[in-house]
Amino acid sequence: MPSLDENKRRWTESYAWEDAGEEWSRAWGGSEAQWFGSIFPRLHAFLPAGTVLEIAPGYGRWTRFLRPQCTRLVLVDLSERCISACRQRFGDDASIEYHVNDGRSLGMVRDRSIDLAFSFDSLVHAEVDVIESYLGELSRTLAADGIAFLHHSNFAALDEELESRHWRSRSVSGDIVREIAERERLAVVSQERINWGRKELSDCITVLTPAGSRWERPPRIVDNPGFMAEAVRIATWAPLYTGFGAVELEPSSRGREVRR
Repeated sequence: MPSLDENKRRWTESYAWEDAGEEWSRAWGGSEAQWFGSIFPRLHAFLPAGTVLEIAPGYGRWTRFLRPQCTRLVLVDLSERCISACRQRFGDDASIEYHVNDGRSLGMVRDRSIDLAFSFDSLVHAEVDVIESYLGELSRTLAADGIAFLHHSNFAALDEELESRHWRSRSVSGDIVREIAERERLAVVSQERINWGRKELSDCITVLTPAGSRWERPPRIVDNPGFMAEAVRIATWAPLYTGFGAVELEPSSRGREVRR
């Protein structure tokens, strides 16, 4: 739990999407504050990038920040509802491709064509079979010096009696992802095991690259039990500095960046 079918039903049928995914960034003071205060500092070394793949974009919460950082953006989601929402949100921007997949494969993506693969706050719901399938696909689709930045569950490393909050997968951990990556000839650059709404390190951010990449190094692995404390700090200053400078793509802009 959750299975692939359960994920598809949840994000396509039962979930209300009350604020287009923004509801998950409230602890940070909004998605703009979370992106620039928490995600971008961890990702900035790999941006800008030529072609970016976003796996499971939902309603485009992170897509709007990724788009100005690349020349081509490929969105892949198992939910047709989510892909339709992204089409409506970003309009006819010719630089964005939209694809509905089976929740585990990337057959629409060419070999060695992706400079950065990104997924945040989505693959935490994916069980180990899905993670294994995606890592196999990333081994094929990442460019020689490509990077994958993946936020996934670490629940398999925790006490089995703990309740799996926030719909986290119980079969995935940072250690398991490293084992799969090695089999798929992907090198782990770093792993940050983080907490999420609780003290236990239930989540993990893994950065991967093809073996032999210029980014390859001995993996750096850290435990960060202060991740949610970071969110509190960001939320404190967010009202002062967000809401008037974020890049947004309007449907009528045909890919032109507009500032609000």
